[in-house]
Amino acid sequence: MSTLFVERRRVQRVKLLEPLRGSVGANRVFVVDVSLRGLRIAHQDRLGPTGEEVTLHAQWDGQGIVLKCEIVRTQIHRMAETATAKTLYHSGVVIKQALGMSATALRELVQAHVARAIDEQKANARGIPPIAVQSTHGAQATHYKRHELIAGRWRETATTDVTQPVNGFTVSATHSPEEVSMLRSAFENGDAATGGRDLIRRMAKLSITSMESVPTRRFMP
Repeated sequence: MSTLFVERRRVQRVKLLEPLRGSVGANRVFVVDVSLRGLRIAHQDRLGPTGEEVTLHAQWDGQGIVLKCEIVRTQIHRMAETATAKTLYHSGVVIKQALGMSATALRELVQAHVARAIDEQKANARGIPPIAVQSTHGAQATHYKRHELIAGRWRETATTDVTQPVNGFTVSATHSPEEVSMLRSAFENGDAATGGRDLIRRMAKLSITSMESVPTRRFMP
């Protein structure tokens, strides 16, 4: 089973497990990489020259996403091999404006995929199923780490309390530094006013419950 690939950049960027269907004008496109500032989209018809502004429409988790973007590059991803086939292009676009609640939906999409990536990476390493397919039997961990963002800096505290703090999150002490770093980055990029940070806390709580339960089947990479 494929896992999500998460890139560590100045802005969190994720490669989607399943490309997100969308459209630019009359052209059908598929969003393959997402960050809060830009996207990489696959398409068969030219969208326009570099520098042209386009509007992308998509939907995720029942939420509409409408983004005004600027094309920064387009390159051939796969050349057509027959006269009837079409060349596949990949374009990178910078988000200039998110309309309506699109910014919130985009932020939640990124955060959900970061959390899913961490869960699947652990599942692969430990031979247990990810959160979405695992049943909980109550064998809870006794050691956790609380991560709190205070005055712009992270404070880590060992604890036996699974409570999720308002200004951070609590996860199992078995999380690697890389996994913690991804969660911290997603939390920093989240918006408390729109519930983005609350999503990270909920996913951290699910991670605790799921990681310490008895697995119901083996997760095969």
